[in-house]
Amino acid sequence: MPTYARTAGAPVALAKPIWSVMAEVNQILCPICHKQNLRRARFCQHCGSDIVLNNDKPTDGRRYVITRVIKQGGQGAVYEGIDESGQVFAIKEMLDKFTDPKERTEAIERFNAEAELLKGMSHPRIPRIYSHFTDEGRHYLTMDFIRGKDLEQIAEDRGLLPEDQVLAYADQICDVLVYLHGKNLIYRDMKPSNVMIEDASGGVKLVDFGITKLFKPTERGTQIGTPGYAPPEQYQGLATPASDIYALGATLHHLLTGRDPTEQMPFDFPPANSVNSSVSKRTSEALQRALQKVPQDRFATMTEFWDALRPERARRPAQVRVAQPTVTLPAAAAAQVSGAPAMAGAAAPAAKPAPARPTPPPQPTPQRPPVPTPSPQQPARRRRGLLAGIAAFVSWMIALLVVATIGLGAYVYVARPAWAEPYLAPLTNLVPTSAPTNLTSQLVQITVTIQVPAGSSNQEITNALRAAFATTAKAQYGEGTLVNPNSPPSPISGTIEQLGDPDASGMATYQATMQGYIYTP
Repeated sequence: MPTYARTAGAPVALAKPIWSVMAEVNQILCPICHKQNLRRARFCQHCGSDIVLNNDKPTDGRRYVITRVIKQGGQGAVYEGIDESGQVFAIKEMLDKFTDPKERTEAIERFNAEAELLKGMSHPRIPRIYSHFTDEGRHYLTMDFIRGKDLEQIAEDRGLLPEDQVLAYADQICDVLVYLHGKNLIYRDMKPSNVMIEDASGGVKLVDFGITKLFKPTERGTQIGTPGYAPPEQYQGLATPASDIYALGATLHHLLTGRDPTEQMPFDFPPANSVNSSVSKRTSEALQRALQKVPQDRFATMTEFWDALRPERARRPAQVRVAQPTVTLPAAAAAQVSGAPAMAGAAAPAAKPAPARPTPPPQPTPQRPPVPTPSPQQPARRRRGLLAGIAAFVSWMIALLVVATIGLGAYVYVARPAWAEPYLAPLTNLVPTSAPTNLTSQLVQITVTIQVPAGSSNQEITNALRAAFATTAKAQYGEGTLVNPNSPPSPISGTIEQLGDPDASGMATYQATMQGYIYTP
């Protein structure tokens, strides 16, 4: 017997019983009355409503049911749900209880805009969206389900959070906001309850993009945001990237001091270290600047705020270079090995000569043993023949060692095996390069996604991400763009995220936000 789903028109036969593969699910909830029903139910046994969502022209080929209420409010709710295959999703609902047609239209447009906005984003700290649809007069969107708690819940459970933990969260939040601002988007609702912390990895996921909007400096909108966390200008309908800086400062201040800004006088943020003496002066001063009432008195960019919270980002210590046996190559060949094209006419500045290459200690010269006085038992010519043989053998061994060293060095430079990468990196950094006079150096961040065979080593994944960074940089900044070989791009905070399981062809997908220096025309 086929299973049928009720739609606005005639019943539609499904290819297989919709719950046949979900034996582990015992109860499902009605989306209208939220009462429990048997897992095989198609209509609520309490109110008669259709339980199956997205069964009228499904936008992504999936049909969903609700298994648990996560959050619920006057304007909507967030649920845990599953599709026919048993995959778990977060299902966000917006209730259509508007009496004013204009308000209804604006709310629906904003809800659908959030879905389209998320579809266009690609960042490991932003949930993926799968579909958005209307069912029984209610509006839904489905996205990645995040198992964990938000920072508001964590703060309520634990009280004050240690500074190092808060700054670790701030690292990842800043990463997301820098990405958004790079797309000319303002988040506009930064607060602890919109920051989810995953149970498995402890990583951050930024949620609820319903009021994120394109930044237009002269445009004013409605007063929107969360009182206590929103800066003064948002109460006047104006939001800029500096508004996100203020709201993040308010969020971090709450986590470090335990002072909920929604329960305080507006814009009242005493120095964090005056409330919690364990907070460092550096962090407290960074928060005070971020929380200035006048936008121009705050940090100029989110990156600048990030650097103030984490000065080590801007003051990375130079890598310790361990002297290794080296092979001298021509400059053009060395540039090709390091991944950068040889630049005609580009020479190292005279004021900064290339650092001397580390060289192996000189081989000790074999010392000729003292020749004893000849005796009748040991003729002189026998001794001379023996010494000549020893000298020839030593010379032959030295020549063989030199040839082997050159051969091994040439192989390593050309083939670049993964085991040799830690030794090659310091050596390639010694290749004298300089930016052409017609190019400008700048630090950029680019989020890239790559596919590599499942089981690839970390170095192979990093090499693929760097290649994708170079390709994307050239596409974004122009054909003449070059990546600085002396400072290869690296993942921000060392975070490389695998997106799902390997596909049927055995390829695994990885994503990371890479940061590196490029030369642009």
